[in-house]
Amino acid sequence: MSKIPLSFEKISSKLFSYVCDLYLPGERFPYSLQKGGYGTLLGSAFAAYIASMLCREQELPGKKQIADEILCLRDPDTGLFVDPALKSPHFLNPSSHSALYTTLQSTCFCLAALHALGVDFDRRIKWLSPLLEQGKIEKWLDELDWNNPWLVSNLDMFLGIFLLEWQAHDPNEPRISNALEEYFRWHDAKQIETTGYWGSQKDVLNAMAGAYHIVLHYDYAEKTMQYVDRMIDSTLGLIWKDGLFVYGGGGGSCEDMDAIDILVRLSLISDYRREDVEKTLTKSAYALSLGQAADGGYSWKLQPKPVNFIRLLCSKMADCSLAFGTLYAFMYKLRHRSYFNSTHYYSSLSIYPFKSDCSDMWSSWFRPLALAMIARRYPHRFYGACDWKMPCWPGLGYDPFL
Repeated sequence: MSKIPLSFEKISSKLFSYVCDLYLPGERFPYSLQKGGYGTLLGSAFAAYIASMLCREQELPGKKQIADEILCLRDPDTGLFVDPALKSPHFLNPSSHSALYTTLQSTCFCLAALHALGVDFDRRIKWLSPLLEQGKIEKWLDELDWNNPWLVSNLDMFLGIFLLEWQAHDPNEPRISNALEEYFRWHDAKQIETTGYWGSQKDVLNAMAGAYHIVLHYDYAEKTMQYVDRMIDSTLGLIWKDGLFVYGGGGGSCEDMDAIDILVRLSLISDYRREDVEKTLTKSAYALSLGQAADGGYSWKLQPKPVNFIRLLCSKMADCSLAFGTLYAFMYKLRHRSYFNSTHYYSSLSIYPFKSDCSDMWSSWFRPLALAMIARRYPHRFYGACDWKMPCWPGLGYDPFL
């Protein structure tokens, strides 16, 4: 397979321009989630992530405003950050994405944004305090509905982030150390041997996406994971014809990053199926390399185009399956357009709509980050080096090379 012809410098320049185009200086939170929208907390937090990744956070318009407004959201008693725009009518599926879910999620996003912007802050989330009694962490995790691991593993991840952030703030706090031991003990006991994932295995893609949220913490805490070989097998089995990880082609910002991140991290600790992992991730990198839109951003679904089919056929690849996978995805799109061209709602919130076939701020962070992970893992597969930063704090995107 030939080297991937892309320039991270050009991608970075276009991507940062895309972010700046979504800047709305008159808004409290000055970045929208997608072009044409209004300024939101999530859009502004994701803008900070992208700027940090590109090592351009000091150039980000409205940088200080974002940090100041986020700090104003913090509840002094719990340490949580509440999105001020959210009201009861905005919850389209409160049984899944409840007020508690979105508050914990907003808190994690705010913590990451403050890190990305270089702000010093108290990393303790005091909401945790009642859970620090012996047995409470395991009980809280047991009560989650693990029939939907992708969903509830987010709550699991939020809990883990809060524990790890508190430990980083106060490494000698015995309650946190004990709670983390309990946290990892529960996951060791609940991990499924056959797949290496957690929760229900009826939908393997769902279980894989759920596992991603947990693997991050094992890596950050430098904990030994069980069933690494089985997890590699399970994740490799999800690759689609176009090099991405969703049936029908086009992938998904989260699903693709989840699978890529798992394979990158596990390949750093295991030589199991080493060649298969490298081949799969190189295919994914080829697909992602064609994904930057004309406006400089990335969409949730990477739009399959006939021109990509031609470009892949002409790339002198030893394996032309990607080109035909792209063509298949294009034909699938013609027959099932709603699969690619539809409006979704971030965390089932009506105030956060986005079109899956248009660039959005979240995908414009997660997709380039996935590409960067592959480039850092296999630099010999790329013409140019990738010097982008990955998060050094616990949570999404945590740098696997630290």
